[in-house]
This record gives sequence, C-alpha cells and structure tokens, in this order.
Amino acid sequence: MDTAETVLASRGVRPTPQRVVITEYLLNTKSHPTADQVLEAVANALPVQLSRATVYNTLHTLVEAGVIQEVYTEPGGCARYDANTERHHHFVDTKNGCIYDIPFEAVPSLDKSLDDNYKVSNYTVTFFGEPKQGQPKQES
Repeated sequence: MDTAETVLASRGVRPTPQRVVITEYLLNTKSHPTADQVLEAVANALPVQLSRATVYNTLHTLVEAGVIQEVYTEPGGCARYDANTERHHHFVDTKNGCIYDIPFEAVPSLDKSLDDNYKVSNYTVTFFGEPKQGQPKQES
C-alpha cells in the first residue's frame, strides 16, 4: 500500500502534516467516516490541535484532488468519506449504520436499460438492509 505522502504527491497535493494524518487515517479505515468522526480519530495525532475547519478544508482538498470521494447514503444526510476511489456501490446496515463496499460489477449496468434520451456518465447505488443471520460481517 502506498504511503499517504506518496498518494498526496501523486495527486499534486502538498503533504502537510495535517493532510498526511487525515489521509493516513482514511487509507486505513473502511468505515466511511463523517468529517466529525475524522476529526475525533486524528485529534491527537499531531502535537498541535487540529481545528474543525482544518479537517473540513483538508477533506475538501482531498476530494477535489481525487484522493478520496464523498459518499452520501441518504438524501440530506451528511457526507462520509471513502478512500476507495474505484467505482463501487454501498450497502448500509440499518441496524448499526455501518457502510460496506459492494463491487461495481455486482450490480447490472443501468445505462443499458435507459433509452437513447439519456447518456449516463456515472452512477452509484446504495442498498439498505441488514446482514442475514449467520453471515459473516465484513469490516465496516
């Protein structure tokens, strides 16, 4: 796995200490955290206090550079952040709120079912439900 510094540099983002610790956290979690959860997770990672504004600005910079993506799992919900930038869908466990990645190819292509009036450039699908009893849970 690439280091946070390598990932940032490859996307043209200057690797400041704040950006590095936030990127490291996101590269090493599958939990799709909110900005506040990111702040809580990295709050003590540097000798100086990270502000909420720094975290929000850093997340915005990382999204703009394509290092991470914003994920919205419900209309009007808060943004969550995902370092998996490959095309994929999500499954939201309605009991515990965990979000799991679903491979893109597991969902049939919707653009084939649309008529010629639409040109699909991208899409994601979010499923909601609960894991079946006895099924192993993936890391969230």
